[in-house]
Amino acid sequence: MKNKLLITTALASSLVAGSAIAQTTVTGSLGVSYKSVQGKNSTANGNSFGKESQINVANKGKLNIGGLSYAAGFSLEFDGADGIYSYSPSTTTGSVTGTSVNFSSGVVGGVTLVASNAAASARQTGSSGWHLENNYIDIISESTGTTLTISSDHIQNARGGLAHIVGQHAEDFTGGVNKTTTGLAMDYAGTSVAESFGVGIVQNVGKLGKVSYLYVPNHTAQGAQTGKDSVLQAAGVVADDGDAVLGSDDLPNAYEYGFIGDLGVKGLTVKAFQSREGIKKTAAGVAAASKSKGQNLGIRYNHDIFTVGVNQMKQKIGQTAGIAASIRSDGAETKQMEYGLGVAINKDLSVGLYLNKAKISNDTSTITSTQGRETEQTKSIAVGYSLGPVALSAQYGRVQNMNGAADADANVMFMSLTTAF
Repeated sequence: MKNKLLITTALASSLVAGSAIAQTTVTGSLGVSYKSVQGKNSTANGNSFGKESQINVANKGKLNIGGLSYAAGFSLEFDGADGIYSYSPSTTTGSVTGTSVNFSSGVVGGVTLVASNAAASARQTGSSGWHLENNYIDIISESTGTTLTISSDHIQNARGGLAHIVGQHAEDFTGGVNKTTTGLAMDYAGTSVAESFGVGIVQNVGKLGKVSYLYVPNHTAQGAQTGKDSVLQAAGVVADDGDAVLGSDDLPNAYEYGFIGDLGVKGLTVKAFQSREGIKKTAAGVAAASKSKGQNLGIRYNHDIFTVGVNQMKQKIGQTAGIAASIRSDGAETKQMEYGLGVAINKDLSVGLYLNKAKISNDTSTITSTQGRETEQTKSIAVGYSLGPVALSAQYGRVQNMNGAADADANVMFMSLTTAF
């Protein structure tokens, strides 16, 4: 017991001493927005405000071994709704027993209570509440240009294309058209591997750029999982004390590898990524028919006041196990092409043109046949203006054939104010 106490004390002392030479920063961002969707051909009309706020905590410093350094951090993001919890006031009849209130049926001593009961509902998540992101601990060798990371939503990854230069990319811009947010436009081809916890490595390749590889043992993409022996919480860890949890057999592994860099050419940005998700299984252990695959290839070039970008994304979503063969879509592939042009009018004002085309092909499934096979197309013009610490963005465009359905068209206007601190 004494030895354990001494070891614990020594460890605590070393951590305190280490923190004295570390650098801790707290940063944040806040954005408020307004969106108007004017649908045509019986599609939805709507107007709404939105918000996104984020707090980032980061720490970095030197390790006491091998000349290595480290970086660690996490972010809290609050979207959409105003609170973390929602409440549903209701009335409940109860009775008095001595000095306590018993909220159950019946009357004691001829006294009946009617009380207001504010009961907390389930915690809001995703776009309607808050979530953790960018969780990481990195071990860095500056001499070799190598970074080992254990993280989620942190390592360089396939999210985002290089063609939307000013304003929103098509996936966000089309949200709400035809009463849906699940169009064909993609921001992450395949499955979002980097949003699950995994181990990865990033390597500098001279002055050309960086290559990376990420392996995820249980691909959850921040979604609560159910299934065979599944006790996983969001992103694969328990919610209380940080003890690791064994993955269940129905959760596939996944990996992603890629490159981001300028290839030694000033003004050039190249992005190339591939991702694979393993075979899924049902709770009964039945294997799925196919794997999910994703590809993202993009190039952007800036010269003087002009920036141009072209990006291609492809994805094949693996067949869910247990789905009848008659409605499988194993061969279905979604392909997206993006084109963008940006012009910096002056140091504060920029204008961008953007075109996104997305189409699903080789799909014989009856699940998606009602969506049609039309090309979903988004055209927009965006203006960005810097007010110093606050940025103003306005974007207007037209969406055609939302989700591949013919004549599911709408005009969209999006405006936002963002700031960082």
